[in-house]
Amino acid sequence: MKRKLNYLIALALMAFTFTSCEDVPSPFGEVVPPKNDDVVDIEPAGSGTEADPFNVAGVIEYVSGLGADVVSPKDVYFKGYITSITEVYGTQYGNATFEVSDTEDGGNKFLCYRVKYFDGQSYSNPSDPNIKEKDLVVMCGKVVNYKGNTPETSSNAAWLYSLNGNKGSGTTPPQPSGGDAKGTGTANDPFNIAAAIKKCQEVGETASAESYYIKGIVVKGGTVSGGYGNLTFTLGDSKDATDVFTAFQVAGTDGEKLADGFEVKAGSEVVIYGPVVNYKGNTPETSGKSAAQIVTIDGKKTSEGGDNPPVSGNDGSLEKPFTPAEANAFIATLAADTNTDKDYYIKGKIVKYANNGEFGTQYGNASFYISADGSESSEQFYVFRTLYLGNVKYSDDSWTKPVVGNEVVICGKLVNYKGNTPETVANQSYIYSLNGNTEGGGGGSTAESGTLEKPFTPAEANAFIATLAADTNTDKDYYIKGKIVKYANNGEFGTQYGNATFYISADGSESGEQFYVFRTLYLGNVKYSDESWTKPAVKDEVIICGKLVNYKGNTPETVANKSYIYSLNGNTK
Repeated sequence: MKRKLNYLIALALMAFTFTSCEDVPSPFGEVVPPKNDDVVDIEPAGSGTEADPFNVAGVIEYVSGLGADVVSPKDVYFKGYITSITEVYGTQYGNATFEVSDTEDGGNKFLCYRVKYFDGQSYSNPSDPNIKEKDLVVMCGKVVNYKGNTPETSSNAAWLYSLNGNKGSGTTPPQPSGGDAKGTGTANDPFNIAAAIKKCQEVGETASAESYYIKGIVVKGGTVSGGYGNLTFTLGDSKDATDVFTAFQVAGTDGEKLADGFEVKAGSEVVIYGPVVNYKGNTPETSGKSAAQIVTIDGKKTSEGGDNPPVSGNDGSLEKPFTPAEANAFIATLAADTNTDKDYYIKGKIVKYANNGEFGTQYGNASFYISADGSESSEQFYVFRTLYLGNVKYSDDSWTKPVVGNEVVICGKLVNYKGNTPETVANQSYIYSLNGNTEGGGGGSTAESGTLEKPFTPAEANAFIATLAADTNTDKDYYIKGKIVKYANNGEFGTQYGNATFYISADGSESGEQFYVFRTLYLGNVKYSDESWTKPAVKDEVIICGKLVNYKGNTPETVANKSYIYSLNGNTK
């Protein structure tokens, strides 16, 4: 910049010298300063924090110090004006791509590549605020100097923090486990998962021509079914990683077609080999049905073991439930403290309740032991904190309590607790049948509950959602009836966001079991947009309709903006 300024000063002085003498014509004609529309004289500023975000010049300077294709080790905040948009937020992929600069008219450019919406969520509601040119945005997330020449955000690893000063809820998305990329992708030096993800980002949405070896720990397992001979599971650099790579429809060792029932379990160490792709720009995975294959599972070829098949003719299905002994043997093959991905059925007779483990209204569950014939001399299985018939909490002492000698079929997720105690997962199993009956005081099967005719109570909704996999939305809408206990902080209906967040219980009291209604819409399934409309108050009776989620596996709630007040004190309008 100094060199350019000196050059301009020199030209100006020369022009002045020649024009000051009337009889000496200028040999240069009119002096016109050089023009460069892409350069704006703005110094880097900011520290990259929430309180002091980088400007665009600052984030470019920060990224240039990372090196080619090195993703920033931390999330950074930066701000700028949108000057061009490649793709606005849409519901298909839930992200957007655009450029920001330090001024509305352009200048230094930084690419916001496939960035997520407020709070790191996917954009899912077309009526929500969207971006346009000249909007002032603050972004947060991981950044990278792509191929050493394009400063940008790392794909799907950054999000919109604020839009023209308006923020989302301010909730920070969970941080990925991440890690350094290691390995060269060869048999002797396979990629770790961080390196595999990086390779997919380089390859893009067209499958790689080359095949690579990738080594990781199974985060979510899979089972072969349907006669297809392949299976899908996810890998991370640790068993609880959040940065994952999908082994998509992979075959067995050397392309072997796998038999139905073959299972890859969470916690196993797996090496796979095949081409890779960044599917739809946001899912790093192997490419094509059976185009990739399992090399080893825990050091063994698929033909040598590692599949952990059921230990007997019974497979834990409703048609062929495990005996207590079979359940113990099956669970003993699982990694310690890793829940099964699916529900299994176990049939037996109650031997005894655990200490203080009978069904009661305080906790709504029970812990007891079962054996094949109900005797203590037979091998026993530990049913830990199981729910009642209909997959609901026991909440009425008039309901039939199972007693010693009763035959039960238990359905739910299993765990090898601390690696030495096979049992059901707390509150993620229930009595499917009691002496052959599948209905009881709890209102029958879950298929009959949660309807408009028979809405869940708040307690029943909590119990039902507790059986769902973490962070997986229900496919259909359910109804929940209760009275408002209190609004969450700043959670009342208002015209800014058009939704509300509050707690309900059966009677509206804080002592009753409460259910969390998160960002629900107004009557008629619309956003609240008129302050003259009636705002629900504490103790008002509501019926909520919408999709449910077990947020992070520990908070039953409605899905943001995908539920609404079906009725308010009996009124539906």
